[in-house]
Amino acid sequence: MIFYTYLDPDVLSVENVENDFAMQALIGILRGFTQNCFIAEFEDYRLQDAIKEQVNSLPDTFDRKIIKSLLTALKKRNRFIYCLVPDYSGNEDDISCLVEQAAECFLDLLLFSEANKDAEIPDGIEKATLATFQTTNFENVRSNLAINGRTFTNGELDQNDFLNWCFGKMLRYPTRIEICDKLFGSRFSGNFEYTVKTFLRWFEQIIVEPQSCKLIFHCGKPEGHTDHHIKTQLVSFKTGRLENLPMEIQFYQLPDNSQALPHDRYLVTDQIVIDIGRGFDFLDRNTRKNRDLTVGYKSFKEVDNLLKSYASAMLPRILI
Repeated sequence: MIFYTYLDPDVLSVENVENDFAMQALIGILRGFTQNCFIAEFEDYRLQDAIKEQVNSLPDTFDRKIIKSLLTALKKRNRFIYCLVPDYSGNEDDISCLVEQAAECFLDLLLFSEANKDAEIPDGIEKATLATFQTTNFENVRSNLAINGRTFTNGELDQNDFLNWCFGKMLRYPTRIEICDKLFGSRFSGNFEYTVKTFLRWFEQIIVEPQSCKLIFHCGKPEGHTDHHIKTQLVSFKTGRLENLPMEIQFYQLPDNSQALPHDRYLVTDQIVIDIGRGFDFLDRNTRKNRDLTVGYKSFKEVDNLLKSYASAMLPRILI
């Protein structure tokens, strides 16, 4: 559901957006990037520095203001992922380093300026300029997902294929993951328990820096002492690279046992928010495939406000 892209700083140069059509094309592309894309960056921040320099060189117009706001939104949402390594010796330029590392960094599309559009890139990765971006398969798939999300039939994918498709690029670089599912706590067994166990085993192989991430479960308070069982099970699921992953359980309960969390279920990171229609029991323990469900994108601000509206039902947080 997430796409990795590269934004050539020269795309934002005065020469590359010298006419109104090119400027509007750039604004449209950046708006799309804010929906469901992460931008590959060099580990020394050189891409963002170069982009800032190019934007500051643009004429001081309302269009430049829009571009600045879109780039600020991408940075604020931690959408720049530091997966590229420059050649510090200076023997290779950044485009050459990008092309060499694009496949191992799982990039989907490279957005080039006209000056760099002829760069040879690995098979399986698309490239485009402002003029050709709308004709790419990347944009066709990306925009369709942004609008419609995806609905899965029961047993459509094996569990690993499903996890890779839904979360593979979303959960490589987060610093915070929050799972909101009121039934996860009150009905923890069966497919809920199987799903989280399988998810964590898969997640161990995906996340780049597990020690820099925190995983929080927001769920309804179970009856009796079942909450101790949930904690014990989650501890047992933290194996290998996840042993030092900070994990917390936030139970919710109101004195009259009225609804203490929203009906809808979400997976929230510091980078993006998706809704998981069925909740965190999306895997079938008998078939080891996905159950029927719909996934889509949501507004971080709106979901954050929704969760905050249930703050009065929060119980003391449990550290794992």
